[in-house]
Order: sequence, then structure tokens, then C-alpha cells
Amino acid sequence: MVSGMSTEEEKEGTIDEEVSEEREVEETSEEEFPKLSIQDIELLMKNTEIWDNLLNGKISVDEAKRLFEDNYKDYEKRDSRRKAKKRLVKG
Repeated sequence: MVSGMSTEEEKEGTIDEEVSEEREVEETSEEEFPKLSIQDIELLMKNTEIWDNLLNGKISVDEAKRLFEDNYKDYEKRDSRRKAKKRLVKG
């Protein structure tokens, strides 16, 4: 113990630094992710279900591909309608 700090003090300092770093990461992460709409969450849930079925062997790769494409097309339709409404409201 040349530095004059006890092992306990060194541990507490390290823990404080780790907690501080975790808070910084949490704050940064919250700022980086866009807010999700209900439609975004629904699409995520549907895609997660497809992946689950695919990984459990309940559907084939081709079937999963078709379902993903269908989900994306449905999402695009809803998203384009939502954008058109926003333009009407702003315009």
C-alpha cells in the first residue's frame, strides 16, 4: 500500500467509477434510439414470432421469407398513410 489507499477505498473508487460509466451509457443509449410507434412495435412482435417459429422448425425458410415480406409491405402501407396524414395536417 504505497499510495496510502486501503484496498477497501480502492474497491469503492472502482465501483463508483463503474456506476458513473453505466449512467453515462444509459443516458447516451436513450438519446440514440428513436421513439417507436405502435406500428413499429407490432411489426417487431410479428417478426419476432416468425423468427421463433422458424427457429423451432414450425415453418420453412421460404415461408419465413414470405411472411417477412408481407409484414414489410403491410407496414409500408400503414407508414405511407401516416405520412400522408401528417402532410395534410401540416399543409
